[in-house]
Amino acid sequence: MKAERVFLFFTAVAVVCKYITKGWKGVQEAYVLYFFKTHPFNILLASENYKRGRGKRSKLKWEPDRDIVQALDCTFSKSISIVEPTGKRFLVAVDVSSSLSSVTQDSSISTVAVAAAICLVIAQTEPDTQIVVFSEGSVLPCAVSSDMTFVQVAAQLIQTPGGSTDCALPITWASENDKTVDVFVIFTNNQTFERENPADTLKTYRQVSATRKGIQKSCF
Repeated sequence: MKAERVFLFFTAVAVVCKYITKGWKGVQEAYVLYFFKTHPFNILLASENYKRGRGKRSKLKWEPDRDIVQALDCTFSKSISIVEPTGKRFLVAVDVSSSLSSVTQDSSISTVAVAAAICLVIAQTEPDTQIVVFSEGSVLPCAVSSDMTFVQVAAQLIQTPGGSTDCALPITWASENDKTVDVFVIFTNNQTFERENPADTLKTYRQVSATRKGIQKSCF
């Protein structure tokens, strides 16, 4: 029930924010989100759970209200503005194999929704960001921009056909294309069917140049 209390809380915040900010041009909404240190991912959890119309573990059911859905979507967009940039150079790589057709661990949210949300957050927060998709021995640039919506980003990610997984590919691609990256964010189910270890590939990447201090974060 803890997760359901969380999303009900954020649903209430979204509804209140929607009506408070009608006359105050959204200033209060951003202030409320900042005051509660609300991460966009928490709002995504609330939004996606609410849209399902039922609880994950309980018998609680409801009919999603269009105004509340719109308020949650608006709140998610607003919450991105309070994320503080790191100033690092990011390479965000999304595994478009079967990983995107699964559900994120310990939640009821699809992996493509999580990947799309975090891609959007990083794209809007970090000015030096490149987003790619990878699968079946290839890495392709993904046309995700900071002015896109969550739905548009999700649609962009699933356009590329999937295959087997090799989590070392994004790092190898960055090395071969002379990309200087501080942070690799790799969205995958952590399965890799290739012999090359991503950690070893990252170590090699760092050794090529003293300016390369890439760190790797794997999600899902």
